[in-house]
Order: sequence, then structure tokens, then C-alpha cells
Amino acid sequence: MRDSMIKKVSYFLIVFVSVLSCFPVFLLLVGAIASKEELGLYLKGILGDQGKAYMVIFPAFPTLQGFFELLLDQPEFYVVFWNSVKLTFLIVAGQFVISVPAAWGFSRWHGKASSTLYYIYTVLMLLPFQVTMLSNYIVIDKLGILDTHSAVILPAVFSTFPVFIIYRYFCKIPKELYEAFSLDSSSQFKLFWHMGLPLAMPGIKAAMLLNVIEYWNMVEQPLLFLKTPFLFPFSIYMPKVSKENISYIFVFSFVVLVPMAVISYWGRDEIQGGIGTLVLKT
Repeated sequence: MRDSMIKKVSYFLIVFVSVLSCFPVFLLLVGAIASKEELGLYLKGILGDQGKAYMVIFPAFPTLQGFFELLLDQPEFYVVFWNSVKLTFLIVAGQFVISVPAAWGFSRWHGKASSTLYYIYTVLMLLPFQVTMLSNYIVIDKLGILDTHSAVILPAVFSTFPVFIIYRYFCKIPKELYEAFSLDSSSQFKLFWHMGLPLAMPGIKAAMLLNVIEYWNMVEQPLLFLKTPFLFPFSIYMPKVSKENISYIFVFSFVVLVPMAVISYWGRDEIQGGIGTLVLKT
């Protein structure tokens, strides 16, 4: 009886916290379908006028006008949106090319040198961007790619985080499989391509999906390395909040949230597995 009650209370708390965490997204949708005048009334307390700010569960006069204005009358939205798509895709594609062979090398190369290098990789993964941004800026400036998309893409391609996750999946492959494959072929490339890569694919997907979510929302890198507004991703494009554009900001935020919501739902199993590797011992 006591165990059953504990399970029910735990289930209720989990559901409550989940709903509570999704509530800001719901309010974002409410703001996206509310009219500009209605939003101005709700949020006048934070828009410079006297009064309280609040939001309703459902707008009195819902409208899709904000979506039409954003998608049909705001060409700059497509510029910043596709800039974000370009940056995210090229970063993740570059990480795939660099991180997968690096993780494979760590899993197959054993010794003090390998352990030391992997330890350095782990330390670099734990360092926040603010610690390394000055060195990154100096290198990028010397390469002459400042204020280009390459300035954002190049450092991110060599991120250590995907190596850390993919390495753990390679380590899970039983040694017996390596030995069995070695009887048929002595080629290390064939071993990597025909056995290592397929068996570690869940980890590779997890790393890539987690990085898609991370770099879709990046702020510090483009803010530091990009100066031309035409090159901005959506994450640093957001204009100053005012009565005139409050509806636009709600719709804009909701639209750019949708792709990540779809990707997170589609790859939820891989993402959970990737997060789980962070707490598992190799």
C-alpha cells in the first residue's frame, strides 16, 4: 500500500513538473496567435507603461495574422533562418567527419599517450566558451576569416563533446567481434567502416542530434565573430522588444522553435541514450 502511494505521488510530481516545464512554450503559442493590440494590453507592464503584465490561457481574439506577416512580408526572416540552417548543418557535418574517426582512434589506441590525450579532451569539453573565446578570436583573426560564417563553423567542427559520446559507444563493442572480424580481414579501415561505424551508429546519431540542438541556439560565437547583420543567425537577430513588434517576436520565436521540437521528438531515443552515456563508466 505504501509503495503504491509512493509511486502515485512520484508519478504525479513527474507529470506536474513536465507540464510546468512546457508551460512557457504554451504561452509562446498563445502570444503567437494573439493580436498585436491584445498583446500590448497584456504586457503593458513590461513595455514601459504603468500597470501589470499578464498572459491569458487563450486569447480573446485569436488570429494567424502574425504568421502571415512573418512568412510573407518579412524577407529578413528567411535570411537569418537559412543562415542558422547553414551554420548548424555545416558544423554538424564537419563534426561527423572529424569526431567519428577521432573517437574510433581513442577506442582502438590504448596506452599512456592515448589516456593522457583523452584526459585533455575531457578537460577541454568541460571548459566553457568564455574561457577559450579569446584564443579562438586571435586564431580566427590571424586566419583572416573574421566576420564570415567560417569563423563560427571552424572552431565548432573540432568540438570535443561528440568525441566523448561516440568514444563510449565504440568502447561498448565486444572485443570478440573485433577478433572475429580480424580473421576475415586485417584492414583497419574495413574494420571501422563495416563493423565499428554500424554498431556505434546510435551514439553517432545521439551526438549529432545533441549538437544540432546546441548550435541551432548558439549566441556567443556569432555575436563575437560576426559583425555584418546579413550574416547573423536568428539567435542574435531578435530586435528590441516594443509595442510595435511584440507580436512579431512571439511568432518568430515559435516558428524557429518548431524544427527543434520536431527533431527532439524524432530522435528522443537517441538523445536519451546520448545523455545516458555521460553518467556511465566506460
